[in-house]
Amino acid sequence: MTDHIQGHLTAYTDLLQNDVEKISKQLKEINLLNTVNDPHAIHKGLAQLVGYQLDTNWVVAPRQYKTTDWYLLAMHRFLSLAGATGYDLLTPEDREELAMVFQQLQVPGVFQFVENPGQAGGVYFMEMGTKQKLFYWSLERQELLFNSHALTSLLVDNYLSKDIADNIIIIADLLRTFGHYLESTFGYHVDYNILETADEYLYSITQNGIYEGMLDRLFVLSAESNYFMQAITNGAAMILDRDVEMRIFYDQNPKALGDKEWHFQVLDGQDSISWLDILLDYNFIGSWYLNERHNIEIASNQIIFDEGTLTVKSAVVSVEILQPRSV
Repeated sequence: MTDHIQGHLTAYTDLLQNDVEKISKQLKEINLLNTVNDPHAIHKGLAQLVGYQLDTNWVVAPRQYKTTDWYLLAMHRFLSLAGATGYDLLTPEDREELAMVFQQLQVPGVFQFVENPGQAGGVYFMEMGTKQKLFYWSLERQELLFNSHALTSLLVDNYLSKDIADNIIIIADLLRTFGHYLESTFGYHVDYNILETADEYLYSITQNGIYEGMLDRLFVLSAESNYFMQAITNGAAMILDRDVEMRIFYDQNPKALGDKEWHFQVLDGQDSISWLDILLDYNFIGSWYLNERHNIEIASNQIIFDEGTLTVKSAVVSVEILQPRSV
């Protein structure tokens, strides 16, 4: 063999070896993400994978998972460690791609992560048929932000007309479990908004328009149900099943639309019921909220979810309202 050919083949094998080493490194990171049971190692492995580019030229893997698939795999690992059930991860035969489905759901629902092309980075957890972005996840800033508008549109407006509430609530419970796990394990900032269950929580409201007659319309709907709605100072309240109490009231605020800053509150004595649970369990309240939300709606981060630029601040409200009931 001439020196020229020998040198060429040596360079060629070096290039191949370099690419093989890159692939081997990624394989080790994938195996770590898939098998280790230390949540901090999983989180670190995810950060490494999403920041890693497999820029090989000589050895090419024609079928590869995307960056967003690693997010879904990590979400699955965290949910497994948290003991969550009721879902499955599927992959098609013709390509490497992960998707989450809910086993009891009677309507089509395929969930995947998609990258956020904006400056904030991170990913959205999206239902691919409706393109509803249910939450936003940033590894870099360690934050998880739920999207009240998308959750209501998908679970209440869409699914509830085709399936029973018990099957749909499984999705809400799983998302809440995921948020709690990231919050308690890694110290994430989590904005639960419509999924929040704490009794003392006052749901911040985005006020977009005139809400004259809003409570009157709910009074009419409640009169047609088995639940009694009664007036309280600056609003109304209703006792539902198991002594769950729902409150809608306002605080005087000259900076708010119409000088009224509205709040919703749900109390059950055990910090276990959210506003979304109420919308799913009581059709007349869900219908009322869907009709009113173009004017008044549970707030989420509107910049992240491309719903506007209004900044919503939490408020501490002192108002004479009904006392919490214990279950």
